[in-house]
Amino acid sequence: MGKLLILSSDTGEGHNSAARALEATAATAGLQVSVRKPLEESGKLNRTLGSLYNTILTRCPQQMGSYFWLVDRCRPNERNFLYSNARRFIKKFLDSEQPDTVLSVHPMLNHFIQRFIKEEKLGIPCHTFLTDPFPPFWQGWASPWVDKFLVPTHEALQELTAMGVAAWRIEQVPMPVRSQFRPFTTAARQAFCEELQLDYATTILLNGGARGGGPLLSIYQAARRAAPDANILVVCGSNDALRHRLQTLRHPKTQTFGFVHDIHRFIACSDLVLTKPGALSTYETLACGVPVLLLGLRGLMPQESGLFHAAAHYEFGFVASRLRDVEEIINQGRQTWNRIRSSLAAFYQVSYGEEIVERILHAHAPA
Repeated sequence: MGKLLILSSDTGEGHNSAARALEATAATAGLQVSVRKPLEESGKLNRTLGSLYNTILTRCPQQMGSYFWLVDRCRPNERNFLYSNARRFIKKFLDSEQPDTVLSVHPMLNHFIQRFIKEEKLGIPCHTFLTDPFPPFWQGWASPWVDKFLVPTHEALQELTAMGVAAWRIEQVPMPVRSQFRPFTTAARQAFCEELQLDYATTILLNGGARGGGPLLSIYQAARRAAPDANILVVCGSNDALRHRLQTLRHPKTQTFGFVHDIHRFIACSDLVLTKPGALSTYETLACGVPVLLLGLRGLMPQESGLFHAAAHYEFGFVASRLRDVEEIINQGRQTWNRIRSSLAAFYQVSYGEEIVERILHAHAPA
């Protein structure tokens, strides 16, 4: 039925999560699928810039606003001299894949490859799915070389049109999450609790993501003050120093973890999840039917600020800009947290990417 090439990057784990969700669904639909990371594959300079992004994200996320401004100001993905230097790599890259459709899920991957396809008249449809559901987001999402844009919210559609993309090139679809993100059955919950030796007290998950960035120690301490008897699970990602520091506290109802491959089990077993307002980490929590507390301490990254404010507007989650907010929300307890479950379900109808794959298949359907 054809080959789908998905373009992603390690600058932000959410893009890879969306790519994996779409890869699985497209493969089930009969497509041959390849997920590639051209930024990381194209050379040492791009890998270095990607590492810089991740370093800022982990160690000083409050500086991401300056990085965001610089990239949107310079727009390296639109510079002709960079495109000219990249053409040889792009040709080799596309020759190695021979795709029938290209789908980007990253804001820096919507220009050079798609421009090459159009200039060389290769006839390959180019789609983009915006993994940022609410503005402000990267200018790089808007590109004259993309045939169809797929967005998860009406707000994203409006922002993209404000950036100059014609409305007829944009369609709204649900945010795709990986299929394992779904509510626990009673048996699955019991098995996970037995595995981690959790009692029947409230369980709170502090999800630090793949890199464990931000003031997680202070957030943990605030959560522990507010819920001294709760089970608190802390996913530290690659932040070994944080994990060691938490372990030295030796609290009997705190468990720490590094990078976990079954994060869906931790989320589904929790009564409340604390996480930064990354799009995929938030929507994956919503897909599990678990209340979420979005953390905006030390400021918000621009591309995550829209989702942070939307949580309060649409009432699908709680938000905290201060440690005092964290304590107050946790103090309210499970009865209050559970009140948002109905609005949570109204805001997000869970999708594993079927709508996006359907539109890709429709683009190839004979007239």
